Amino acid sequence: MDNLSPFTSDIRACLDGLGVGHSHRKYSEVGQKDLEACDKVILSGRRKNSKEINAANSRIVRYCYENGKPLLGICYGAEIIALTLGGSLRRMPSHVQGYFTLAVTERSDLTENSRELQVYESHRYCVARLPENFKSQASSEGCAHEMFSHASKKIFGTQFHPEKSGRDGIALLKAFSML
Repeated sequence: MDNLSPFTSDIRACLDGLGVGHSHRKYSEVGQKDLEACDKVILSGRRKNSKEINAANSRIVRYCYENGKPLLGICYGAEIIALTLGGSLRRMPSHVQGYFTLAVTERSDLTENSRELQVYESHRYCVARLPENFKSQASSEGCAHEMFSHASKKIFGTQFHPEKSGRDGIALLKAFSML
């Protein structure tokens, strides 16, 4: 789902490069039939705050959670997963942007046996408290929950942008596409 992120075209290019079929919908175009028809959902980041984007994304998060639909939230997508399901955010002391190394703290269906990830980040907020039944899987000096997942559902969040993170990001998107 396109939340008007400047990186949505990168997500699509990564999926195309992996040979993963996909549909692209703007946040305001996603209806119940779209959700029922898809196998998985990816929520992109966003450029600016919007009540309409928040409402549309929260509806999709709840649908995926209640119906067992695999969901990957990227940057803002991760933040709205956390907020919708009972977590919280905090503002970063400054805008985080650039390439960083993350410590993988717990194995995930998306990270296999990686101990660290090289990733691209661009955000002003981070998940401060995870919702109930979620676990942190990667951290950085500035953010304890760079990557997280639900304990039993296929719901994942990344504060970073896998679509801009080279080999490690491509591997993560490939793993998600194979769930």
